[in-house]
Amino acid sequence: MKKKTLMHSATESKAALRILNKIIFLLLVLGVVVLVKSPVSAQETVTVLDQEVAYSFGDQITFRLSYESEISVDSIILIIQAPGLPSFVGAVSIMPEGEGSFVYMASDRPLPAFSSISYAFQFTLANGELVSSPTYHFTYLDNRFNWQELIGEPFRIYWYQGEITLAQDVLDAALAGRAKTLELLQQPPDLQPIVIFIYSSEEDLQSTLAFIGQSWVSGYADPARGAIVVALPSAVDQPLEIQRMVPHEVAHILLYRYMGAEFEYLPAWLNEGIASQMEIYTLPEYDLVLDRAYEGRDLIPTVHLCEAFPPDGDLAFLAYAQSDSLVEYIQNKYGLPGLQALIYAYDQGVSCEQGVEMALGITLQELEKDWTLERFNRGRFQVLINVLSAVLLVLILSLGTFIFLKVRKDPDGDEWGQNELYH
Repeated sequence: MKKKTLMHSATESKAALRILNKIIFLLLVLGVVVLVKSPVSAQETVTVLDQEVAYSFGDQITFRLSYESEISVDSIILIIQAPGLPSFVGAVSIMPEGEGSFVYMASDRPLPAFSSISYAFQFTLANGELVSSPTYHFTYLDNRFNWQELIGEPFRIYWYQGEITLAQDVLDAALAGRAKTLELLQQPPDLQPIVIFIYSSEEDLQSTLAFIGQSWVSGYADPARGAIVVALPSAVDQPLEIQRMVPHEVAHILLYRYMGAEFEYLPAWLNEGIASQMEIYTLPEYDLVLDRAYEGRDLIPTVHLCEAFPPDGDLAFLAYAQSDSLVEYIQNKYGLPGLQALIYAYDQGVSCEQGVEMALGITLQELEKDWTLERFNRGRFQVLINVLSAVLLVLILSLGTFIFLKVRKDPDGDEWGQNELYH
């Protein structure tokens, strides 16, 4: 019985082996068919001998290539890919002797500064075949200036005007902002680089940030690339601006690195509010703007600040002031654990309103109502108490001074005693 079973197993094995051989043969045939029908690679029919990119920042970018092809080339297109932007396709001008060029107008279609730009060429051959070149890359640096460098891990500071003391002040502010933000996030420091570019005027900076379309911006952080650009003109308030802007932008990058892909769920009001709280120096104009908006009933509902801030400069300034005040209120009432709970909630990928409910146990509308009551009503009542207290203190001091002078003038109290007798 055992022998019969073994013979049966051997027969099954041979049958399985024959089936396996057929399958392998079929796969080989299909593989040949696939190889025959696949597009011909650039290395087989078209060889890119050389290619280069030359540009003047914010103006023109010229792409050039030279190539050889076994088959005549009918047309070439250039495909450009930049972070956060749709792909761009342009027709390359073909010149004799296997050369081509294309001029991209960055003045019309701005590219993100300091980002890695990818590009490739696609050839259409006379026989209709499409051939793609390898993908190439270049970093779109602002080459209008001669940049100087100061390194203080993990920061790399670049500037083109001013003394090294400017870069050192920026480095000091960046390190302070980093320490404060990491304390909030309860994260140890790491050496992931953060690059900071210092512009000496807002005009120079605006051409760099043309792609975001916000002319009022004087500082910007690109968290994904760990890059910061700030305008720090030489002025009396430059040290204060350094202490305000640099820690603010550093906080954005560290929040992004902490949350990763879930950073997109962090509401704009919380993102900007936390960054404002990390500042060493905060704009005193915030209080004035808030008071005016409250009196004119022009405060922006917080729910409207979940996705993004208004593009208008004045409304954006109000949005920053509200976010700063709201996050300060949260920190004062709930402490650092309250802010940490909010960050953790949004790190789970919840909505703007759900995050507040998860972390603080109240609705976003209730949070806004509590903040408004504390900031504008109780705040004014406290101001009134402070004024009355000051007046009372002045009266007490005046009365005390009067009594002191009277006693000093008549230490024996005779004059007072005589007056009492007359009464």
